[in-house]
Amino acid sequence: MTTAARSPKVLVRSVLPARSHPETERLVTESDAWIRRTTRPCFRDDAGMEKFLAGRIAELCCAMLPGLPYPAMRPMCDLFQYIVVIDDAFGDAGWVGGSVHASRQVVAQIMAAVTGWDSVPDTAAPARDAVERLRPHLTEARWRRFVVDFEDMLDGYLLEVATRNADGLTDLDSYAERRRVTVAMKWFLTVAELGHDRPLSGETAADPELRALREVVLDHLWLTNDLYSCAKERRDGEYISLIPLLQRLEDRSHQDCVDWIAGRVAEQEALFLDRTAALSHGRLAIDPGLPGYLDNLTHTMSGPLNWSPGTRRYQVPGDPHATR
Repeated sequence: MTTAARSPKVLVRSVLPARSHPETERLVTESDAWIRRTTRPCFRDDAGMEKFLAGRIAELCCAMLPGLPYPAMRPMCDLFQYIVVIDDAFGDAGWVGGSVHASRQVVAQIMAAVTGWDSVPDTAAPARDAVERLRPHLTEARWRRFVVDFEDMLDGYLLEVATRNADGLTDLDSYAERRRVTVAMKWFLTVAELGHDRPLSGETAADPELRALREVVLDHLWLTNDLYSCAKERRDGEYISLIPLLQRLEDRSHQDCVDWIAGRVAEQEALFLDRTAALSHGRLAIDPGLPGYLDNLTHTMSGPLNWSPGTRRYQVPGDPHATR
């Protein structure tokens, strides 16, 4: 007799604190209105847009950066939602994701929008609008890192499209390296440096200890994503997911894969807590922006863990392995 897989919500017993931005409802309402106003050309139809909005992606952003001041948080919600819209389009083999040429063109247009290099079509204009409102909050050095990491993420999307039918991912290390780029979004951690009321200094941001901590966060993010999104990705015909990769490489059952990933998420959380405790009492503690940044990183990890089990985005009726 086949038994249903246990929910990852039960398996990941996180001790990370969780909260949301104090203006979450306002931010969700305003960002959703912005999505409806600016991104209709990015969807096949109105139904697709409403299905997307039902997932409450902006709510996730608010849970991941609960301490970010509203003026910076507002464009972050918009940009975060827009990137998920584009990610979905790249994952659609019957649309943008079905053509490497079309995907490259979209990436070029989005980067032109982000950098202000050229005029852009309606599908890329939302990126320009959001980034123009976000950029004043970033120092020049922080902005340069933001652009590089943003382009890396889009390049990762291209690689995923190019290898869609080639089964090009053959080992866990290669898969993890790619997911750190395409799912975990390094640019998001750069914006998190704005902290609460005191931004992180540039010298602290570049410190090797803090760079190592960010790698822990990135791994936690993509592992959490793959733990919860598998049923949705299977429904949508997306092949890039850790669970089917483990099943193929190691002949694991679905439940074994879920348990294995949940264990890795817990390991990353424990490593994060150990390192943040050391950082909070170490040489970097003199930076007044460090507490706010570490708090943002903490919630960048706890946000997806708490949001994912309840979002309609990942609910797939009838799927025996859908999270519940």
